[in-house]
Formats: sequence, structure tokens, C-alpha cells
Amino acid sequence: MPTFIDDNAYTRLLFDLRMAARAADWETALTEVLCDANILPATCRGEIEITAS
Repeated sequence: MPTFIDDNAYTRLLFDLRMAARAADWETALTEVLCDANILPATCRGEIEITAS
């Protein structure tokens, strides 16, 4: 099931991803963009749950 976001958030995400792709350290930039959009890899789940406690 897809997750739907509003058009403004989608437009901003596309812009941020485009800028991240142009960065010298694009992997870090991409990670920051995805974190800002609350998109994290499953491997971070344990760290987030521990930090939130």
C-alpha cells in the first residue's frame, strides 16, 4: 500500500532529492533529505525506539 503525501510535500521532496543528488557527499545529503521526510531504513528502528524511550 503506498503512502500518500500532499502535493506541496511531494514537490519539496523532489526538489530536496534533486539538490542532494548534486551534492559532493550525495549519500549524506540524501540521508538527510529522507530523514527530514521521516523515511528511515528498517535497520534504524531499534535505535529510534531506544532513543524515544
